[in-house]
Amino acid sequence: MISDAIRNKNRAVIPYITAGLPDLETTGEIIRALSDAGAAAIEIGLPFSDPMADGPVLQKASHMALQAGFTMEGLMENLEGWTSSTDIPLIIMSYINPIMRGGMKETLESFRGEGVQGVIIPDLPADARDLFNLCRGIGIDLIRLVAPTTTVSRKKEVISGCRGFVYAVSVKGVTGARTALPEEVSSQVKAIKAMTDLPVCVGFGVSTARQVDDMLAFADGVIVGSHIMAVIMDAPDPVKAAYDCFRELGME
Repeated sequence: MISDAIRNKNRAVIPYITAGLPDLETTGEIIRALSDAGAAAIEIGLPFSDPMADGPVLQKASHMALQAGFTMEGLMENLEGWTSSTDIPLIIMSYINPIMRGGMKETLESFRGEGVQGVIIPDLPADARDLFNLCRGIGIDLIRLVAPTTTVSRKKEVISGCRGFVYAVSVKGVTGARTALPEEVSSQVKAIKAMTDLPVCVGFGVSTARQVDDMLAFADGVIVGSHIMAVIMDAPDPVKAAYDCFRELGME
């Protein structure tokens, strides 16, 4: 279970990577490297032509992966190999359109059949009860995002349709590494934790070991994406770069 994987990790850090960059075979090698480096779970982002919640780094990664020939068919051919190569949960992060193209139920069932344990869909409406029930029936966790601007009533609605962990967005705006994170993140996480027994993990903007330490002082886990993808895209050896970058986040 995703929630157990986070709770049982002394330092629960979840890296995000873009599938198909530089290619699907290398993506599998990066997943194994990050698992070996101590990841609690791994988010695998599906490239999309209009990634509205993504900052410049992840937009570029999406574009490069699509240019390199990423397809959903290719993803499905590789997923089982990826999930069987590690003991930690793999989580698909995708906008809703790529999942809906092959049929929502059919695609989610395929993900679960290939060993994926959770999905994150950032462009869902607050009321996604039907999808939550569908995911629960399939046996896959629907992980929901809660932004700093989310009202109390909407937070309750989102969290009630969430499993695995609650994704606390640390900053207003899109993804991307920040030199500093808002002081209000702590109170935001505490407010979410008062509403649920699920782990609460902070994402968006985290890029240093110090920031990871700061977030883990009050959150159950931390997600790091843009920082890792920027390193991977600039490296001649993306697998080694992913491993080294993750270890530099202060992993034990």
